[in-house]
Amino acid sequence: MNVSVFDIGSNTAKVLIAKKNLAGQLVRVAEKSFPCRLGAGLSSKLPVITPLMIEETLNVLGRLFSFSYGFSPVKTRVVATEALRRLSNANALIERVRECYDETIEILSGKEEAFYVAKGLMTDSNLSSIDEFCAIDLGGGSMEIVRVENGNCTEKLSLPLGSVVLSEKFLGDLNKKPEAGNIKELQSHISSTLSTLCPPSMEKCSRLVGTGGSIIFLRQLLSPSNQVNLNNYPFLIRTEIKQIAEEINSLDLVQRISKFPDLPSDRADVFPSALLVILELLKFWKLTGLKHSFHNLRYGVAEELLTSPRMG
Repeated sequence: MNVSVFDIGSNTAKVLIAKKNLAGQLVRVAEKSFPCRLGAGLSSKLPVITPLMIEETLNVLGRLFSFSYGFSPVKTRVVATEALRRLSNANALIERVRECYDETIEILSGKEEAFYVAKGLMTDSNLSSIDEFCAIDLGGGSMEIVRVENGNCTEKLSLPLGSVVLSEKFLGDLNKKPEAGNIKELQSHISSTLSTLCPPSMEKCSRLVGTGGSIIFLRQLLSPSNQVNLNNYPFLIRTEIKQIAEEINSLDLVQRISKFPDLPSDRADVFPSALLVILELLKFWKLTGLKHSFHNLRYGVAEELLTSPRMG
């Protein structure tokens, strides 16, 4: 029995097709994603979605729906995160999706998003032997942090540290090489946000797990440098992340894409901010690195669809 989960994020729109295997474990059947920069403009005081953005998003969702239908899902759920939480006229997109595809978009709160991130991570067998860890899901509009202890999510937090929003606010023209002063200002902002908004119970973390598109691409960039297969390199070391960040920040957008062809243009422009968030978080928690998991929010929603009677 297949289920489909659509995730309308700030930087991309994605779908996961999943099912349970004979052992009752959640497994990925297929997935697809397309650029969908709804996070553009979120740094403004009253962000809105333009008619052009609505049409582009409808086109992307239409392609994802068509892809999903080929797997005959018995349940479907469409969720959205920080971009639609912030867009003042998000209902304009929601109504158009309902009219065109007869699908309902559910806007998750920050805590709900963090809950499903934790639920998704707990479907990753590679994490089952770890008693306690913190995890982040780094998106374009926000970053969710959760603490997991003995298989249970004990704390959830959503912070305004998405790579698209931070890039727009601090890095100026994203086609150009980031200026040193802007980088320092962004680092200071990230550090201050973590110190101010993380509750005392979140001030310590012995192990960190990361998920989200930026961390996937970081893992891809680090794997060739270590001459190992991507699937065999889940732990990302702080010193190596710092080296990549310094190299990325020394290049303008065209140079960046040319030197790192695996980094798509819709990700390459905000990648410097994503790397700085990761590094500041590792510094905040005094950690030497983080472990990457592919099991994200969509896995958490899929797990719920497959274990509850709720229909999408």
